[in-house]
Amino acid sequence: MDILIIISKTGKELMKIKPYIKCSYLLFLSISAFVSPSIFALTNAEIKQGLSESYEKFKNLNTGKNADYIPELAKVNSSLFGIAVVTVDGKIESIGNADIPFSIQSISKPLIYGLALKDNGIVLNKKVGLNATGQKFNSIQAIEINPNHLQNPMVNAGAIQVTSFIKGKTSAEKWERSLDFVRKLSDGKPYLGESVYKSETSTNLRNQAITRLLNAYGMLASDPMDALDRYTKACSIMITTKQLGLIGATLANNGTNPISKQNVIEPMYVQDVLSEMAVNGLYETSGDWWVHVGIPSKSGVGGGLLAVVPYKMAIVVFSPPLDQAGNSVRAQEVINFLSKKWKLHYLAQKQ
Repeated sequence: MDILIIISKTGKELMKIKPYIKCSYLLFLSISAFVSPSIFALTNAEIKQGLSESYEKFKNLNTGKNADYIPELAKVNSSLFGIAVVTVDGKIESIGNADIPFSIQSISKPLIYGLALKDNGIVLNKKVGLNATGQKFNSIQAIEINPNHLQNPMVNAGAIQVTSFIKGKTSAEKWERSLDFVRKLSDGKPYLGESVYKSETSTNLRNQAITRLLNAYGMLASDPMDALDRYTKACSIMITTKQLGLIGATLANNGTNPISKQNVIEPMYVQDVLSEMAVNGLYETSGDWWVHVGIPSKSGVGGGLLAVVPYKMAIVVFSPPLDQAGNSVRAQEVINFLSKKWKLHYLAQKQ
């Protein structure tokens, strides 16, 4: 049976299409716009130059402050600053504190959403909201003012709901599957940060209120406090900038880890994950981010920011001081700078 194989200008096989799929001229325009050859033309030296330039440009930026509502995060050295780029062929370039573990926090949300999609299929998207809330990530009001109470997977309420859909016979099995999934997306080494987990558990009264409200509306698929505990553990995973970059590169590579070569998550679910990152990855500032930067991204109050450029690479920045929305100040500046320097905006005019 004949199969259409689409090849990039560099010779990289992008996808195979079976004959029964109608391929219109519009499809090819869409693919050519999505898979720009620009980043493939970058050499390692050019990537290193971009990292060095952005690091020097923003290393003395002193605005923002660490998240202080979680005691362990308030203790983190605010001067830490690391950047990593990981390409879909597994090349890793970094600068600064890219090997120091930090708390992944809300960057776990798209990852656990991906696992929930694997466990439940796309029917999950009928049970969990997909639209941006326009509210802070821990908003209770957003649940109440929405007539069906649905939230999206990138805010606390939606992520807790998503967590309740993870499959497993016991709570321990559900958690181990979650951690194992994150490890498979990376290099197998992310781990639970016990001190962060205990710190967050002792101060998560607002998330407890959110969980109980979700349960009151019948929106959870498992025991409410069990779901909250696993959500908190996922946020407490410790990861380095390089390891998170590999996770991003796996998503950019259609769900196949560029180092292990294992297909960790199906491409159709990767599409949903990246779509939700574009919709609400930086909370109430997501619209500004998409217009100016144009890369599906997810922030975490631990200071990390993951940007995924489909079919090309991931950019990760770690810097603890946050803005009012809970997004790393330095990280936003770096990725905005590199997006413009390397013409990464998804909708940018390609030269």
